Amino acid sequence: MKYLLLSTYPVKGTRNSGDDLIGKSVIKLLKHHLDANIKVDTVYVSDMKDAANLPTDYKAVLAPVLRPTVKGEEVVPKYRNEYLRFAVNNDIPFIVIGSGWKQYPGTYAQSMNLEMDPSEKRMFKKLFNKKASSNIISSRDAYTENFIRNNGITSFGTTGDPALFDPEYLGLPARLPDRIKTIAVSMPHNRFHNGKTYEMAKELKKRYSCRVILTFHGYYKNLYTDLAKKWADGPIELIDLSGDAEKLNFYNNIDLHVGFRLHAHIFFLRTRKPSLLLAEDGRATGHLATIKGLGYSAAPKEAFELSKTMPLEADQRRRHFNRMAPPNDVYTLLEQEINSGYQTTKKSLQIIDSLWRDKMKPLLELIPY
Repeated sequence: MKYLLLSTYPVKGTRNSGDDLIGKSVIKLLKHHLDANIKVDTVYVSDMKDAANLPTDYKAVLAPVLRPTVKGEEVVPKYRNEYLRFAVNNDIPFIVIGSGWKQYPGTYAQSMNLEMDPSEKRMFKKLFNKKASSNIISSRDAYTENFIRNNGITSFGTTGDPALFDPEYLGLPARLPDRIKTIAVSMPHNRFHNGKTYEMAKELKKRYSCRVILTFHGYYKNLYTDLAKKWADGPIELIDLSGDAEKLNFYNNIDLHVGFRLHAHIFFLRTRKPSLLLAEDGRATGHLATIKGLGYSAAPKEAFELSKTMPLEADQRRRHFNRMAPPNDVYTLLEQEINSGYQTTKKSLQIIDSLWRDKMKPLLELIPY
């Protein structure tokens, strides 16, 4: 039994370990839920253009977190549609496991009003709207689901991000610290917030008298080494977790996460631990809305206001808004969560278990086997 998995992991780019976690999570779920002996071939659609040379005996092509294309934007990753055409031309079922948008700032209004690229809309309707079709698209968050459905695409529903689900932890009680001894602070994608993140790490260390580590999931050029030199004499440790999903196991020995990386937040939740997320775009805002998660948008109010009347222009002005400091609500929100006995975290874990039971597990059962 063999499947082709389209990974978004940028092998030659940022080497973002969060992207690697998505694909490997899908494989782990398949082996646990379907058959431990299945074979999964992984291709990296950001870097590899070799669809024409692939074997044609796959039971299905699996596309975790495939990004739907907004009108006026380009397909990302750039080789994605070559693999989609490969599946169609060879009559191989194409299964989207948690499609995910990436609009900025990522608001409900945008999810309800943005238009899909016309050619992609036609292609998706042909693929996913036929009755008894073996092709399936699902969404990883409520906002992506809005966008897909409002553009006339038949969706299986909202599954949650595939990386939320680890068979070893599903259904277990929350793992909450009696006293916070370690905090991981994940670095942002937005370089203009690097200094603010370092100051946040220092403030958390001061408030909780604990070890605080800045973590890097993926980055361009020499960002990690440059900042490690810049902050070498400071009170905050830095660690490079880019490269592959296994690097994220570092978090197993950390009590709490606060920061900007969605898959740092997700790794803590999948292992039943608390995390506060500062959402940088629609991937994270949609996720927080879906699981009623602990966190808030890092975008300024001006971006939110613009998104209500000019949803596409709000995204196009991302570079302008990125220069503005994120809201400073993190300390109050974190203290409220701790004092409540981590009630938001507990409720989010209940929602994650429901997503598994009601959506992700049933979706996996529809994959040809």
